[in-house]
Amino acid sequence: MYKLVWKRNPMKHYHIGMKANGSTIVGIRHPETYEQNAYIEQWHGMPIKKNSRYMNIVLASGEIIKSTELVRDLEDVV
Repeated sequence: MYKLVWKRNPMKHYHIGMKANGSTIVGIRHPETYEQNAYIEQWHGMPIKKNSRYMNIVLASGEIIKSTELVRDLEDVV
């Protein structure tokens, strides 16, 4: 069956040294347990620091963003 519109999933691959959001990635960290919606809440009401929904990315500009907000800077390809 033919689909008229294809939905692209965001890219989840990122690494230290990659150009993204107008800067360079210098660090990748797990979010803290107190951050809202970072981890799935368990049956006993406490989040377990395992399998986070996103990672915190530290940019060379000093900004810290979530991996869900990452936009890769691509070189102009001709």
